[in-house]
Amino acid sequence: MELSSEPVKLSDVQAGRIGEYLLAVYAMLTSSGELVPFHVEADDDHRDLVVAAKGKSAFASLQAKACFQLGASGFVQSNATYFESSIPTDPSWIYVVVLVLELAPVVWWLVPAPDFNRLTSRAPARQGRKVELHFRARPNGTDAFFPFRTETKNVGPRLLEVIASLPPSTKPLPGARLLIRRR
Repeated sequence: MELSSEPVKLSDVQAGRIGEYLLAVYAMLTSSGELVPFHVEADDDHRDLVVAAKGKSAFASLQAKACFQLGASGFVQSNATYFESSIPTDPSWIYVVVLVLELAPVVWWLVPAPDFNRLTSRAPARQGRKVELHFRARPNGTDAFFPFRTETKNVGPRLLEVIASLPPSTKPLPGARLLIRRR
């Protein structure tokens, strides 16, 4: 079987699902099993995965995006569309963009929501009822997203770093337990 060198022709839904699967696999592999990913069944708030460090309560919500080619100007480009009032702002919300070339993940960006919101450009979407956030980064060299760029082997360690650095307000209190009241 010969693989084609032509650009991959996938729907946005297929590309998103591939990004989720790659993220789940490489989060586990590159953290030596320290990260545990959970798929979100009802993706109605754009949360694709939740990852937690094994044995800890702190977690991060992830939105995964996969890109399969560079734009004409050599940039990786991806968009996220929201109603203005529903754009995630919590630092425990992390956008993950992966550039996949020749069927392999090449470069990753792990960007907490406050930074993503600050660095992306915005444009009206769907007759102005929604807003589209435009991610645009170079796979090498320096740009606004350079501090968030990493290699595949560092995806898990970088996620663990981000989770460990989250503000206390995003983490459960030590010893806190969920109680369910029966009626």
